[in-house]
Amino acid sequence: MRLECKKWESEGITIKSEVRGGFREGFKAGALTAGMKHSYVDEYKCEFVVIFDADFQPEPDFLERTVPFLVHNPEIALVQAGWKYG
Repeated sequence: MRLECKKWESEGITIKSEVRGGFREGFKAGALTAGMKHSYVDEYKCEFVVIFDADFQPEPDFLERTVPFLVHNPEIALVQAGWKYG
């Protein structure tokens, strides 16, 4: 994930990657709540939020394949992607 973030940063995109530590209360909803509390969410007017399970390994082009659905379809609020276990 860090390499993917660095790639987008090199293209001028403001992107952050966080790992929620400690007790993981609230599962995915708790992760979203914790992520939205970071000061840069308001500072940078974050347009998109991505949440991954700890054991999820996204493909390198994950953002390139999912973000366009949100950009080009303003009536869509989220994209849920499936994955395969190796």
